[in-house]
Amino acid sequence: NLPYGSTAVTFYRNAGLAPTAKYKFEDGSLAPGTNNAIGNPEYHMNSRVNENLNEKLTLALGARWDILPGLAFEPQVSMYNVNGDSYSFQPGYWNGPLAYVDSRAASATNSRWRQSQADGVFSYVKSISSVHNVDARAGFSYFNRRSSGLSASGRGASTDLIPTLNASGEATAVSSSISDQVIMGYFAAANYNYDLKYLLSLNMRYDGASNLGEEHQWGFFPGISAGWNVHKEDFWGNSGQKWSQLKIRASYGVNGNISGLGDFTSQGAYGVGAKYGGAAAIQNTVISNRNLKWEQSKTFDVGADLGFFNDQLTVILDYYKRTTDNLLTSLPLPHSTGFSSVLTNLGSLENKGFEIELGARILPSAAPLQWNIALNASRTKNKILKLPDNGTENNRVGGILIWDDALQDYAWKGGLQEGGRLGEMYDRQFVRVYPTDEDAGNGPVASYIVGENKKQYGGDVEYYDADKNGIIDSRDKRYMGNAYPLWTGGISNTLSYKNLSLYVRMDYTTGHTIFNWGKMFLDGNMYADGNLTQEMVDKSWKKQGDIAEYPRSYWGGERVQRNLFDGVTTSGSSLYNESGDFLALREVTLSYNVPSQLLNKLKLSNLRFNVTLNNIHYFTRYKGLNPEEGGVDDGRYAMPKNIIFGASISF
Repeated sequence: NLPYGSTAVTFYRNAGLAPTAKYKFEDGSLAPGTNNAIGNPEYHMNSRVNENLNEKLTLALGARWDILPGLAFEPQVSMYNVNGDSYSFQPGYWNGPLAYVDSRAASATNSRWRQSQADGVFSYVKSISSVHNVDARAGFSYFNRRSSGLSASGRGASTDLIPTLNASGEATAVSSSISDQVIMGYFAAANYNYDLKYLLSLNMRYDGASNLGEEHQWGFFPGISAGWNVHKEDFWGNSGQKWSQLKIRASYGVNGNISGLGDFTSQGAYGVGAKYGGAAAIQNTVISNRNLKWEQSKTFDVGADLGFFNDQLTVILDYYKRTTDNLLTSLPLPHSTGFSSVLTNLGSLENKGFEIELGARILPSAAPLQWNIALNASRTKNKILKLPDNGTENNRVGGILIWDDALQDYAWKGGLQEGGRLGEMYDRQFVRVYPTDEDAGNGPVASYIVGENKKQYGGDVEYYDADKNGIIDSRDKRYMGNAYPLWTGGISNTLSYKNLSLYVRMDYTTGHTIFNWGKMFLDGNMYADGNLTQEMVDKSWKKQGDIAEYPRSYWGGERVQRNLFDGVTTSGSSLYNESGDFLALREVTLSYNVPSQLLNKLKLSNLRFNVTLNNIHYFTRYKGLNPEEGGVDDGRYAMPKNIIFGASISF
């Protein structure tokens, strides 16, 4: 709702505003900055009038009918309704210090979202001779969602004093939409255990979705799991003195997914409202694919739950393998089709890994101070199993051709290809900063430099010439890492003494690589404003003979991209491909329970006070503000730190 499109521009591109730019003028009014794209975010956010109103209503009604002993029926219906009204108005504003914009754009929107659901569940519970225990459920579910919207925009109001749309002198656009989705399903599940020793569960779902292809709307999703409580066997005997629990379990199940699929993608879509030859026109905007089907994930899991010393130490182990078939993915199309891509079921992906969770009571249960600790770790690796046949090696989609040292030849890397991983990152490998003009003149030719002049000078960067042909180009790129982490996990500690309790939680992620585009944007002086990071100022090359960590800083123009950047938003150099490994101090909570003697005087059953600190600190070498996601960091902001004070009272 900003005059220049999005808050991403406000907060990301304002980093390019020169450090000498004024925040306020001498009269105290906010200064606009260079323009509305590289400007003072407070000025441009406050220059727009916005009003948004959302009314939300949730209704739910349920019942239970005990038909026979152990047999019951539980119906439930619910409705979720959202009505929204909004308008925005852009009064006259300064697009930089010299250009005053008085087009006074205005818009208004009305939207409605209505979601209804009906469920009916039959349940049956039966125990035979206290050893055979059965519980079963079966039922149906119906989901319907309809959304609609109406919007209009105009411009050319004669004054800033009337912000409503009717003041516009010119109507610029009007649009409306109606969309709906229906999902219907039948399900059943049964659990059986023999004296809590042997456990077996069976479940199934049969679901249909209106936005899939006509002949593929329904999908069947079964599951089975089994477990064995070894510690309940008679032969366990004295083992229980050290081993208090041992459970072995395994499961296999199929899940369906249609997230990200539009309501009418399979049928195709048409754009209306434009004119052709003076008449209203209809344009085919989304190509239909009536063969779209459920994306299916098949997961096998085997694990064990262990307890030692009366569960003073517990261990949970899991190994899993998940294969996802019929991935819902956009497939690029030739330009001759008139469409850039089509959504289709594209290939198969495998994710496998293991998880471990440890829990321990450090001190005896009778000790006045109690300390419980929990640790967990998970390792995951993905692999592309199958892609549609397209005539290329490994049915590759995308990727780059680079020199492979092992093959001693060029090979396609990255992109999507059978046997490869998602998220592979390649870039130019930084070697050094040329200390002198003479050294730079003897180096390989830098083909990536913008313009005809490819000559290099002292302070420019030497990159690794992988194929040793004397030219640095895209074929010299090297492996930088993967956007997806290998390890994730956490550590939590709970200490309690009398009425005081302290909870500390940390989590970590390792193995992911981040391309720090935001830092490169500043260091590379991409907006030619001299707004560099302090590290670039302190460690960059400045004179002949300098041995520096960072290259010289150019003042924009044709040489902006000489050292750090080759014109593609996901490519720069290994200087800015950084490890995203971090350990986060995520939460610290201190709580106090008021003693019962005082509660009795206050006629309360419970009174608890607590203070919580969230997102306290990252222990990381990453130089950006937020290391939590791999891939491209184009200026993301840090997780907000907050302090929460609370009280819980029971009468």
